[in-house]
Amino acid sequence: MAKENNANGPEDEIFSARPRILAMSDGRAGNAAMAEGLAHALAQEIKGDWKAAPVPVPRALSALPPKIWSVLPAWMTLGQVVLPDADIVIGAGRRVAPLVEALERTGRARGVQVLDSGISPARFAAVVAPEHDGLTGPNVIATLGSVHRITPDWLAAGHRDWQETFAPLPSPRIAVLLGGATKRRKVAPERIETLAVQLAALGGSLLITASRRTGEDNIARLRTALPQAWFWDGSGPNPYAGMLAWADAVIVSDDSVNMMSEAASCLAPLGVWPLLQESGKIATFRDALYAAGVAEAFTGRLPERRTPALAETEHAAREVMALLKQRD
Repeated sequence: MAKENNANGPEDEIFSARPRILAMSDGRAGNAAMAEGLAHALAQEIKGDWKAAPVPVPRALSALPPKIWSVLPAWMTLGQVVLPDADIVIGAGRRVAPLVEALERTGRARGVQVLDSGISPARFAAVVAPEHDGLTGPNVIATLGSVHRITPDWLAAGHRDWQETFAPLPSPRIAVLLGGATKRRKVAPERIETLAVQLAALGGSLLITASRRTGEDNIARLRTALPQAWFWDGSGPNPYAGMLAWADAVIVSDDSVNMMSEAASCLAPLGVWPLLQESGKIATFRDALYAAGVAEAFTGRLPERRTPALAETEHAAREVMALLKQRD
């Protein structure tokens, strides 16, 4: 791919010093987690420095499909926002994809896109996307699920920081990660009631965190049905790292690829609860986890781990590094 302007391009120096890596997202939690997780892993691989840059995406960038921006002059795209200087930019989500593509096109930075943006993968240095997206190309890195922030060091810190809270609780400690309604599906109250019955039969300690999508009524149902459970109500420090680090088993709902991917990257056995009984790409990913032995359907008994935890973010970082070296 020809560069519009390579005068200020950092390509010849990317691996000769400490590269500056920028994790760029539109600020949405899921996109930020993917960009920052891959940026951290890539920084470890190439001994670089990284920082996050949530970008307030202007209305103009959101109004046109990313593939339209990719054929317009790059200055039109880059003129929408002010970005920190970087050697490598990792963007997640469609809203920031035109910026990542424009930076790659002009040579201002190497552009790595996470997820299928609708722009041809050939216009980026690398594209990282889940296998179930079906994206192909010589610079496409397919992963089983999403890249994310979960690392052994992150879990170790969670174990240490939440020791006083979770160590005294009887084992098995079971982390329960609940999402909820999507644009396509609602949470049926009877699904919550069935889940509560199955969780109550496990014994040990339930560590439950729900999302806004779960719904206040459904959270209230769970609290009533599971009065002994430890609930995070959204106030105070986020216990997510501690919950995953201390869990002897994890139960996660089936409505979020990101949430299932993160849970699958922990050492604890993983069970997936079909809260929404999802179909389509989410079901394809969920079934791939089952086939790989990484997770199993939660049916009222503790899951068993049959394979090592996933390390897809680290794998993706190594593949990105290889592609950048090839194109350097």
